[in-house]
Order: sequence, then C-alpha cells, then structure tokens
Amino acid sequence: MLATPYLLIPIAGLCALCLSAPATAEALSRYSIHTGSFVFHLYDPTGHYTQYFQNDLFAVERRFGAGSDYGLYAGTLINSRGNRCAMLGMEKVWQRRGNWTLEGIYVYTGEFFFDAFSHCGDAGVYRDHKKVTGIGYAPYIYHGVNYHLTPYLGLRAGIILPAIAALSVQLTF
Repeated sequence: MLATPYLLIPIAGLCALCLSAPATAEALSRYSIHTGSFVFHLYDPTGHYTQYFQNDLFAVERRFGAGSDYGLYAGTLINSRGNRCAMLGMEKVWQRRGNWTLEGIYVYTGEFFFDAFSHCGDAGVYRDHKKVTGIGYAPYIYHGVNYHLTPYLGLRAGIILPAIAALSVQLTF
C-alpha cells in the first residue's frame, strides 16, 4: 500500500493546497510540515495516557499569504487515550520578534469518515462529546513559542489546554 489510511488526510490536504497555489518561491515558503512531537501531561494522569514521543504527530500547514499571520492546519495524531485522530483547524501567529514567534493553534481533533479515525471517540473527553453530538472529538487549543533555527527549521514548545506540554519540529519549504 502506498500510504496508510491515517496519512491520507494530510497528504490529500497538502495536494489540494499545492494545486490551489502558484508554484513560485514565495508560495513555497508558505508550507510547513510538523512532526517529531513530544507530549507530557503536567497533571497526574489517572490511568494509561499516550505520552512522550508516542503520539505520532504528522501535520501540514499552509499560510494564507506570504507573511500572513494565519494558516490552515491539517494532520493526524494519536490522542492521550491511544486512538488515532484527524486534525483540522487554524494557526495564528500573535507576535514576531527576531527568530521567535508566539503562536496559537486551534483545531478540531477527532473522528473522521476513514476507518483509521473511527475509534478516536472511544474514551475520555472525546467520548463525552460523542454522547452529546454523535461525533467523538476534542477542541485542541495550543499556545506556544516557535524558535526558528533557520528559515526552514523551527522548534516549537507550548501548552495544549488544559495542561499538556508539547514540543515539536517544524520544517518549512
């Protein structure tokens, strides 16, 4: 198989975004891949939680314009309960200072119509939302800083509300 089902959303999203944009150097600098994620629950977890490097984050981002503070964010991860989830949302850069940016990521993280994401709502807050809405999901609200080592490589550190520390790598092209 060419790609596993859980990679189809970010790959399809990246393909759609690529087809909708002109192929110029300026346009290419609008794309990023986010991976290499480390998460740690700052509160005392009661039971098994997926932590450390086990969440398999893979996401793509496309800025709305050169120098834009807004971007579309799509990807997949394994949530704290060990289930594969789809992610779709927005990113906002709140402040830029030299190589540092203060940013927020606001995404829907939950079930999607592919089988790979069908168990995302099986436990935790995802299940609570599923009981009310019929769809297992959780809103992820992330605020953090990104230090740009080069124009193409950044390191992110921040908090996913309510209290999950998150670190990741951003590759921009």
